[in-house]
Amino acid sequence: MRRIIFLIMFLTPLCFADYSSHDDVKSFIKEMHQKHDFDQNYLISIFSSANKQQKIIDLMNRPAEKTFSWDKYRKRLVSPMRIENGQKFLSKYMTDFVAAEKEFGVPKEIIASIIGIESSYGSLKGSTRVIDSLATLSFDYPRRSKFFKIQLENFLLLSREENFDPLKLNGSYAGAMGYGQFLPDSYRRLAIDFDDDGVRDIINNPVDAIGSVANYLKRNGWQKDANIAVEANLVDKQNPISTIWKMKKNEYLELKPKNQVEFDDLNSETYLQVSVSDNSYWIGGKNLKVLSRYNKSSFYIIAVFLLSKELAFTINEV
Repeated sequence: MRRIIFLIMFLTPLCFADYSSHDDVKSFIKEMHQKHDFDQNYLISIFSSANKQQKIIDLMNRPAEKTFSWDKYRKRLVSPMRIENGQKFLSKYMTDFVAAEKEFGVPKEIIASIIGIESSYGSLKGSTRVIDSLATLSFDYPRRSKFFKIQLENFLLLSREENFDPLKLNGSYAGAMGYGQFLPDSYRRLAIDFDDDGVRDIINNPVDAIGSVANYLKRNGWQKDANIAVEANLVDKQNPISTIWKMKKNEYLELKPKNQVEFDDLNSETYLQVSVSDNSYWIGGKNLKVLSRYNKSSFYIIAVFLLSKELAFTINEV
């Protein structure tokens, strides 16, 4: 028993090692100093406090989109409670939603749906320190280390620009922050000060978050007044399809719309084919493709669309 206790005591610190002693981190610190004039001692102190979190790696290896069936995923994200809370969120900030829709051309129910799915309208913004998430994924997750080093770089720049304490910001296990769960590079490029108070705060300010989500979609090509997606059937029922993120011309589609009028309203020259299960298929226009810029998961984009339809219904009922 004492040997087991000794091994636990010996191995535990290795799980939360001082990142400042890693060779890769030393190189990263040097690069941040040369490229962005960061004080190296300051960065050493930051990484000395950063902890490796094995749970982050485990979650990255089994996201909900891969472990849940479509039916379970849909019921969890497009639930009566999320619809009800979305209605309340829309009602509370309706003036801001209307302003965002007018300025960016993105429907208020789409903005609300994304915030609802990303953070449950701000009630679940993540409890993992962003520095721990990004350090773990940058230096202990080789499969996507290049991507997350870019996020880590942007996180440190964001903290300096916005006067954040990088050791106190919390977010998702992937380092996303705030109501709309923006990664650091998106925060720097696309977050806006929508209430004109001089601060662009999408972590604690729902108004800035509403404008920033709309700006995100607009900057990624959102088309005003275009439909988003329609349900479809397989052309050849013997050959189910998988989602491929390449848009196709109409004549090359392997799906046919259930409603031709709704399909015509997509107002798109090319189309995205989406499969969420063996009996649930969708054809999307450019706006569905834009939603995939937020999260490239067929489950995610269709859940956002379905929740938005529920919220649009409640808006129209008011």
